[in-house]
Amino acid sequence: MFGSLRGSEDFHREVVVEVQYLTKLHGDDALRIAREKADRPDLRTQRRKVLEAAVRKLAGQPEKRSLLGRWFD
Repeated sequence: MFGSLRGSEDFHREVVVEVQYLTKLHGDDALRIAREKADRPDLRTQRRKVLEAAVRKLAGQPEKRSLLGRWFD
């Protein structure tokens, strides 16, 4: 009805992979690098969303979830 949950799983996996990649490659600067990447004007929407979620995860902020997502968990 509201789309498959598969897309959500893929998105979360992409965020985890991005966070692992940034921390492995940049160490303590991973948050700064993720913010710089997310601010690039030529990113596609999905890539920007992954990077913004990675920034929130690296910053220790709670995961941003929709109302429907909170209802169905």
